[in-house]
Amino acid sequence: MFDADLAATQNPHTPQAQLAEIASRRGDLHAFILSNPACYHALREWIAQVNPAARPYPMGIPAAPPAKPRRSGLGCFFIGCGGMALLAFIVVAAVMIGALGSSTGIDRAPDAGDAPSEQALAAFDAERTRYYELVAQLEGNPVASLVTQIVKFERLETSVASPNVTSAYVAELTQQAKTARETLEQRIADAAARQTNASGSVSEALVDEAGAGFIDIAWDAGTECGTSRRADEGRVTIGCISEDPLAVHIAPENELPGDTGVRVTVLHELTHLYHRADSDAHRNETSTASRLVEQGYFQGSSEVMADCYALTYLNQWTLTFDGREMGYGYVCNEEERSLIRQWAAEIHAPMPQ
Repeated sequence: MFDADLAATQNPHTPQAQLAEIASRRGDLHAFILSNPACYHALREWIAQVNPAARPYPMGIPAAPPAKPRRSGLGCFFIGCGGMALLAFIVVAAVMIGALGSSTGIDRAPDAGDAPSEQALAAFDAERTRYYELVAQLEGNPVASLVTQIVKFERLETSVASPNVTSAYVAELTQQAKTARETLEQRIADAAARQTNASGSVSEALVDEAGAGFIDIAWDAGTECGTSRRADEGRVTIGCISEDPLAVHIAPENELPGDTGVRVTVLHELTHLYHRADSDAHRNETSTASRLVEQGYFQGSSEVMADCYALTYLNQWTLTFDGREMGYGYVCNEEERSLIRQWAAEIHAPMPQ
């Protein structure tokens, strides 16, 4: 099960008020809190009083993920080869409570006077209602979970439902919910303006079909996708994806092996977005795509699975176009194509009949 409190204590950007709230009810996480660079002096002193055995981990906590997500995508083809004051009050009060209680742990929750008001909780509920009204507009979209970032929003809901949540923390959660709602509103507006195939290209038409405008496309693989790990074999990277913004990056169409090569490249990259959206939609369970790969289909490779989606979509039985080899060298069989069709239907991804 996902532990939202544990994840928060391992994030150096977690607000100090949230760390204090978690510390007040999760003595088992004190070591993580002490290791967090956001843990301030007063909170460290309080933890030392109520839980003297707690020690920060020697190596600290993992660093926060980079703002720009890693990209992965189509490998290549051969070229030419054929609130501080309030918080201080909370901590001081907690220290006093701890001094009166046990010296080995937290015996009492923070002062009930700091419990959130009905008005504060109603403000969060209002943002939640508006957010889910927007989410409903993406029903049936294969990348809906990536666009809405619903997993992150559910963590806010889990936190606000905590029995010992503080008023200051509810205010912080409400602001985060507002930001999530405003971001989704903007993404919906951007999608409406984007699904027009402004370039009139084959590649953009496929991307618009896939995401109804929620996926962007750029012909900048040379600068955005990095160098192929097999560059010494004459291979170049011709496609990748990004999640912020949600986009497919490919090489210019005139550098790809014909119309079919363009389609294979785009469909391969879209598969990676579908795969990630599938993982988010399954929350803490193994996604269908991951399970198929783990079972050994597609040679146990998500890259080969992406090739198979493209081949199945186009009803192609080769990865050689205009004398150039694309993808990862394996043409999937009928059973694997049947599994691809079933998966596509499950996640609402386009798939010609």
